[in-house]
Amino acid sequence: MAEELRDLVRAELAQAVDPRVTATATAIAALYPGAARAVLFYGSCLRQRELEGLLLDFYLIVSDYRDAYPGIWLTIANTLVPPNVFPFAHDGLAAKYAVLSEADFDRLNRPESLSVSVWARFAQPSRLVWVADDQARQSAINAVSRAAPTLLAAAGAVAGSDPLDLWRRARPRSRRWRARRRPSWPTRRR
Repeated sequence: MAEELRDLVRAELAQAVDPRVTATATAIAALYPGAARAVLFYGSCLRQRELEGLLLDFYLIVSDYRDAYPGIWLTIANTLVPPNVFPFAHDGLAAKYAVLSEADFDRLNRPESLSVSVWARFAQPSRLVWVADDQARQSAINAVSRAAPTLLAAAGAVAGSDPLDLWRRARPRSRRWRARRRPSWPTRRR
């Protein structure tokens, strides 16, 4: 079952996106040379064709917070209360991106996580739109593959439960669990 789930997640993450989304992800990764490992695209814009006027959502996965930031303050903040979130703009598209280390991305998609913010997002569709290498791709696939089982466990899955019934109970909860206000940031243009 675990390998089947990884195959399903791999196929989902590999689906094509608008080239402007890929260009934005590439520009985000370029801000973190040597630290950027993967960029995932998620959220309501994933299903939109017209991206102008919307706020695109990304997760930037980095090797380590110390490698990602030049100063100590952002490193400490990201370590204590991950993720750090930043506004961004590229070629007329507005975006925000959250920064997580590979270790935190893996940990925060597990059932033991005390925070629902990551696994609740990645139990829903997302796309892997930029990777540094095959190892980073596999690491992202493995982490995202843990999100849906974590969601189902949180929704009260028990042996013999009907998967469709579990999904119907879990999906609205994932949206409620990850609900947050969208800040109105000025965007950093590149």
